[in-house]
Amino acid sequence: MLIQTIWEGIIIGSVYAMIAMGIALVWGVMGILSFSQGEFMMVGMFISFYANSLLGLDPLAAVPITAALTFGFGCLIYKTIIAKALKGPRLSQRLITFALGMVLTYGALILFGGQYRTIENVLFDGTWDLGFLVINKRKLITLLIALVMVGLMYVFLNKTRMGRAIKATSQDKSAAQIVGVNTEVTYMIAFGISTALAGVAGCAITYYYPVHYQAGAAFLLFGFIAVLLGGVGSTFGALVGGIIMGLTDTLTGFVSWSESCCLTPSPRPLR
Repeated sequence: MLIQTIWEGIIIGSVYAMIAMGIALVWGVMGILSFSQGEFMMVGMFISFYANSLLGLDPLAAVPITAALTFGFGCLIYKTIIAKALKGPRLSQRLITFALGMVLTYGALILFGGQYRTIENVLFDGTWDLGFLVINKRKLITLLIALVMVGLMYVFLNKTRMGRAIKATSQDKSAAQIVGVNTEVTYMIAFGISTALAGVAGCAITYYYPVHYQAGAAFLLFGFIAVLLGGVGSTFGALVGGIIMGLTDTLTGFVSWSESCCLTPSPRPLR
């Protein structure tokens, strides 16, 4: 039971990690907290759901589509809203992402309704019973998607010119501008990637989590804590922080369940 609980914690922690990477990226580069990251995840969930129901695409096949659409959506949000907010006071920068999250939440309620939706037609279904551990294939794919995204983010930030420009801007914006970095484009790309990470997280979790207009809110707080645990701007740190939060979440429930079982007196046999 304990091994199964740890496995489940790693799965949910990988989702927290993808959200945390996006938060850490925006926070490290622009110095603002993205309170709308959970809502971007919710957008990715709806894209995955309709790609499955209308086009028959498995969530894994919908990942590139979700990433592209949410990246473009993030760039649009930056140009129309965030770029203007960055010129204002710090409080306005923080409140604008909170307000954006509310608009996305209730906009989704108006467009899609409040009912819960699930994805039924998937390529990877069933379980592997190893005796000491039951591996759900749907959840395994979610973990693999998260690990691939972490790897891609590491390669992008460390091996590409744009990635190095993002890291340089996060360290010293003025120095980056002196050496020819277009910080405005860097900000837009960073925000778009942050949005795409949340969208992919939403796409991945639709394998086993219901699609709902408030689905992303439950993951936002854990994402913030994961960022603090792993360190701002650290891709690997976001992964570690997300896994720690996932394990904490599931193990806390396991311990509570174990204590309740131990404390509950067994019924006496009737005489």
